[in-house]
Order: sequence, then C-alpha cells, then structure tokens
Amino acid sequence: KGPDHAFINTIRQALPELDFIAEDLGYMTPEVRQLQLDSGYPGMKVLEFGFDSREESDYLPHLYPEDSVCYTGTHDNVTLKQWFDEAAPEDVAMAKAYLGLNEEEGYIWGMIRGAMGSVSRLCVVQMQDYLELGAESRMNSPGVLGGNWTWRMQPGSCTDQLADRIRWITGLYGRLPE
Repeated sequence: KGPDHAFINTIRQALPELDFIAEDLGYMTPEVRQLQLDSGYPGMKVLEFGFDSREESDYLPHLYPEDSVCYTGTHDNVTLKQWFDEAAPEDVAMAKAYLGLNEEEGYIWGMIRGAMGSVSRLCVVQMQDYLELGAESRMNSPGVLGGNWTWRMQPGSCTDQLADRIRWITGLYGRLPE
C-alpha cells in the first residue's frame, strides 16, 4: 500500500508470512502516522484510554477504524480491575454510561464486551482481564526496575466455565475462527 517505503518493503520481503500490528501509541508525528497508514499495518486502540472525561478521545470504539486492533489494555497498562479501582470517578462514570456497564454483567466483562463489539479487525483481551485480576497481576510498569514480567497464570485458573464464557462472547461478536 501507499508510496514506496524502504523500511516497510524490507520487513515485507524478509518476513512475508507474518502479519504485523503497528504500535501507534503515544505522540504521533504526521510523518509517523502517514507511514503507519501507508504500511497497511493495523494500528492499536486501547479501550482504557477512551474514558478520560477531561478531553475528547479517539480511543472510543465508535471512532475505531476497521483496520485496527482493539485492546482492553496492553502489557504496559493496568488491568481492567485496577483501572476501575484507581481511575477518577468521572472516568469510571463515563465508561459506565458509554458502554452501559452494570453490576449484573460485571463492569470488567462489560468492558470486554465493549472491546469485542468494536469494528476493529482484531480484539486482544489480556488473561488478567478475563480472570478479573487486579494490581497484583499487572504485567509491566514502564520505567520501573524490577518486578516486571513476573505474573504467571495459576494452575486451575482457566476453568471450563471461563472458557465457555470467552467462547460465548467471542462468538457473539463474530470473532471465532472460521
């Protein structure tokens, strides 16, 4: 796609069988944004980022392009439970209103539903979010030495009931493999 970019062409030639996701988070210059668009690689949309009540956000699902990957959060973010525990009350209220979150479904599963229901090509949900775990299971804290990348799923955590629920919500939104 797009103009001839030696960097992107080199990646495609070296690894033609791999699909890539462009990490387009943080400050994006117009040139970098254009390179990502020209590459044809989908960008990242992090649902947690959408609910900052102080400013408009392009991380709300109704604004996602199809050529994107929706994440509930990434390895560098807090888990959904931690987000609900620590986010500003106004931000939580915005998420509740936007996604129609309720206690019956559970706020975390409502967020997962919001991600699954996006038009993004792919949806990535961390296991910690499926398990509804909090701060103790955060994968990585950028800029902090030590304690990162130590979380491990405990034996028995992935029950048949959880697998059925994941399969159900994945199927509900047409995300099961064909």
